[in-house]
Amino acid sequence: MKGKNANGDHPEVQRVDLIVGQVTGPNTNLDSDTNPTTKVVARFGPRDWRKQGHEYVIKHTLRNVETDLYARVRGTSTDEAEPLADGLESPWEDLWFYSKPVFVQVR
Repeated sequence: MKGKNANGDHPEVQRVDLIVGQVTGPNTNLDSDTNPTTKVVARFGPRDWRKQGHEYVIKHTLRNVETDLYARVRGTSTDEAEPLADGLESPWEDLWFYSKPVFVQVR
């Protein structure tokens, strides 16, 4: 991003996480919002991505894929391993982003 945000800050992405989980079908507990198979399988820093034109590219190979899965990315400008609900974050300087999942069907 060029320039500053509406608060005059310029947070920069410091890390991107690749998150993968199995697609297990509908959950019988409709109050549950977790998938115990989901985990961070790789973490990438600025040395791991390459600029190609106007885009940044990260490459990673998932090996031994045997079941349907989903993958998504999460990025942050912080050094926190996971986003914390501690009330100390600045909504302007503490950048977190999440992609929509990409679903992979094994045939």
